[in-house]
Amino acid sequence: MISTELLKSYCFPFFFFAVDAVSLSSTNIRILENCINRALFRIFGCCDKGSLEYINICTSLVVVVVHNIKDLIRKRHCSFIDKMISDVHFSNLLLVYGSNALYRF
Repeated sequence: MISTELLKSYCFPFFFFAVDAVSLSSTNIRILENCINRALFRIFGCCDKGSLEYINICTSLVVVVVHNIKDLIRKRHCSFIDKMISDVHFSNLLLVYGSNALYRF
């Protein structure tokens, strides 16, 4: 359990760094899922997905991250966009960019 908490507190910030601001392809999401699955396989010493599903039942960490990683990334991305739109400075920047883009052509 200590290893899973270390994974959560130390490794996941690196896994999910800049995921909010970047759109990931399905391939990139699968690579991220595979990386997390490999870490869990090494921590628990299992070698099949059935064992990983059992670990999912036992630990809330794995349930949240592994099965819903695509939804988690989408939620973080939407939250980031909402924060950026609600920021006055960013909204003004978008207006300036939009008006400049109109006059270019």
